[in-house]
Amino acid sequence: CSTLSIEKDIRPMKTILPVLLQRIVCPVFKKGLVLFFFFSIQQHSTAQCGAGYTRDTINWDYMDFLHRSGSVYGGVNPVTGLNFVTTAMISPQYFGLSGNRITFTNTNTLPVGGTSPFYGDISTHTGEASSFGVGEDVKFMPAAATTYALTFSFATAVQDVKFSVYDIDRSQRITVTALNGATAKNITMAKVSGTVLTINNSGTTSANAKAGDFALAVTSTDGTANVTISGSVTSFTITVAETAITGGSAANTEDGGFYLSDISACFVNPSFPTSYYQPYTEPFTGQPAYFLANPQNLHMYMVNPATAVADFIFSDPGTVGNKMNSIAYDPINHWVYYVMDNSAAPPGNLTLKKYDFTTESISTVISNIATFGLPSFTQGIEYAAAAFYNGSLYLGIEGINGSSYSTGTESVIWKIDFDGSGNATTYTEIFGYKGDDGVGAPVHDWGDFVIKDGIIISHASTTNATTNHYIHYNMQTGTATIYAGNAETAGQMGQTYNGNIYRIKSNVALYNNAGGIGALTAVTVTSCSPAWSSTAGDASDPFKPKCDFGDAPATYDPVALSPAVHQQSCNNSTLRLGSAWDREWSKNTSADASGDATDEDGISTVTLMVSDGLSYNHVQDVTVLNNTGSNATLGGWLDYNANGVFDSGEGVIATVPSSASPQTITLAWTGITVAVGTPNSFLRIRLVGSGNTMTASNPTGWYSDGEIEDYPVISSATPLDIKLIDFNAIATHDKNVQLNWKAITDEDAKGFEIERSTDQSYWEKLIFVNKNSISMNTNYSYTDHQPEEGRSYYRLKMIEKNGNSKYSNIKWINIDQVKKDIRIVPNPVTNKATVIVTGISSTNAKMTIRDLSGHVVISKTINIKQGENAIPVNVSSYAPGIYILEISTPEKKYSSKIIVN
Repeated sequence: CSTLSIEKDIRPMKTILPVLLQRIVCPVFKKGLVLFFFFSIQQHSTAQCGAGYTRDTINWDYMDFLHRSGSVYGGVNPVTGLNFVTTAMISPQYFGLSGNRITFTNTNTLPVGGTSPFYGDISTHTGEASSFGVGEDVKFMPAAATTYALTFSFATAVQDVKFSVYDIDRSQRITVTALNGATAKNITMAKVSGTVLTINNSGTTSANAKAGDFALAVTSTDGTANVTISGSVTSFTITVAETAITGGSAANTEDGGFYLSDISACFVNPSFPTSYYQPYTEPFTGQPAYFLANPQNLHMYMVNPATAVADFIFSDPGTVGNKMNSIAYDPINHWVYYVMDNSAAPPGNLTLKKYDFTTESISTVISNIATFGLPSFTQGIEYAAAAFYNGSLYLGIEGINGSSYSTGTESVIWKIDFDGSGNATTYTEIFGYKGDDGVGAPVHDWGDFVIKDGIIISHASTTNATTNHYIHYNMQTGTATIYAGNAETAGQMGQTYNGNIYRIKSNVALYNNAGGIGALTAVTVTSCSPAWSSTAGDASDPFKPKCDFGDAPATYDPVALSPAVHQQSCNNSTLRLGSAWDREWSKNTSADASGDATDEDGISTVTLMVSDGLSYNHVQDVTVLNNTGSNATLGGWLDYNANGVFDSGEGVIATVPSSASPQTITLAWTGITVAVGTPNSFLRIRLVGSGNTMTASNPTGWYSDGEIEDYPVISSATPLDIKLIDFNAIATHDKNVQLNWKAITDEDAKGFEIERSTDQSYWEKLIFVNKNSISMNTNYSYTDHQPEEGRSYYRLKMIEKNGNSKYSNIKWINIDQVKKDIRIVPNPVTNKATVIVTGISSTNAKMTIRDLSGHVVISKTINIKQGENAIPVNVSSYAPGIYILEISTPEKKYSSKIIVN
């Protein structure tokens, strides 16, 4: 069999287990098979609860009952001079179970029993058959002639309470009363065996031991009374009266102590949420899941467990101690709680701190844990653990001494609650387990813990393999499963939004929820993060970082987990829109895209959208910084049909080369038509680095770097200031194409581009013609000396100084058997080319080369002869692009296009 571990002393199994192994396991082995068993055994009385309730237990095996007995619990902090456990900590005490807060008060401070170093919750009494408890019980030692009252009050009423009182000694009377609000409850008390006890269920419900000459063994059930309180209960009180012991021989005199068993009741089910972290920390589609962690220093990182890459977030100044520990992240308020380790005097280090991710500031939450009400023992609050779950901080405090392991104290988890301002208000004990055995060996020396669906998963990490284990403690039922024998040491535990748990040291491994881990991946850091120092100091809860979102109306980001969002990256200081880069926790949806006004500085003036029903070119200048050393990608989406969605057809993409200085990049939507009456709309601009791929189909979605900005766009039906009166195209007798047009322009007009196409899909720019600066009403003309053979289409692009443009109607010409009077070889050309032209006669000619803007690059006089001429042209100094070469003679003008590589 695999390892078989039976917790505590479960007597009914002593006779069953050997038969079970003999009858089931042995025949299987004889057949050559291997059989694996897992036993989960509970011995609590679990009477059926009503619908919607489960029977849960205050289990003293996993609670620390505070007292002031012994050298540690009753000791004094050597640094502060304060008692480790004060009288105020003994009564009242607060225990948590199934989401309920139980207040225990101890009138007259009934002392506990036990022997050094273990007092209070101990396992001395083992006579538990037919009772309501198992394992450890709380032993009390009443003094003679003194009456004590032990009251347990429930913050929320429970149903059907059950518990047992063990070893009621002679001359003791145990009386139980109960309330539901102000109404007294009926109580049933029954003895288990023997004739020692007298039970009174009439009027006062009580049990008392007869006076006489007897002594009960700790294995006996004769002094046991089972108590049942049916129905709804808000509190019950155990009153203990001890009279002077008289008679009997000294050898048979009891010590006068009694034991209180586990306490069970029916609690509302379920008490704890499942998938608590998911609504707050579930990553966007494509975004990694993270948890928080820090190495043995003052730096906090978010860790991607899929790759084991740690990304630095913030540092503590290190005024007390030199590393952070007990990390717990509140995903609602975006606060991370922590303590400091390695201070000069650990017992006096009692301060709980927090870092606010929103304000990026550090503050003190509790200046002194001891005065707040929690015992801290010999290590202060150092070297422990924490988690945040269901709106509360779960702070672990170790009582042990990590060098001697001789304290007999417990590692305790305290639930701390807060008011609306973040001030700590109440504390409740949730879990306690012995830290050492009191004589030099560790038992549960914490590595870390996390909380998953109401289960505390605690990892004890020592070099002792027998005590290096995981405990899974159910906060609702009070039961636990222990997975022992794991050889891992000093690991920390982190959890992601989906409940995956990881062990992290200098590497990361997935926890299998059964005491083991998977493959190890070494921790690395991002390029802008400090080095990961040694092994992990602590790890904690799921985390989702602030990002940059768009702020257009919600319809533009229709999928909740896939909005347009950019995460901060190491290159954000060298890759941004404008001069500012902002981060927020969520999309600031706004009717006019003003939710993120502070960082939307990539565009100084938003271009008007011309909604006159005519085709035009919409252009937008964007200020971009890309100093990453690689090309970046700039995308723009203009909702020019105003349907509330950025369609992929409304997107344009531009490449942004790397530059040390900000650049102005022009995005152009070519030949769009906006219907008359289209309302105002929105523009989205996105920038990503070379590690991301962005196309016109990506107006939404997560990117690991870059920035996003949304802008409102005003829709205007105002036409262009250029008014085209006439436009036509004719074929000349020598098979050229002459374009003629008449237009009225004003001072805001820039000019005209002439475009040609053979298929009306691809349009070639032939030349730019400036507007006439002298006359507003002007006739223009241009001759295409190198038309394409067959059908060609021509149009005018009318451009204004603000970048707006629109197109004329399209004219077409059919030219058959075009005679090529001029050729350029090679074409395209890199350095030198030869112009071959056929002259009509010998004459002087003028050769001119212009770029597409009309700028003259060269103009000179040449001689040509009748027939074929070869004229050399050197273009090695020309910028790459398209140029127009013209040769003019008295008889004819020749023209051709030169493409320079």
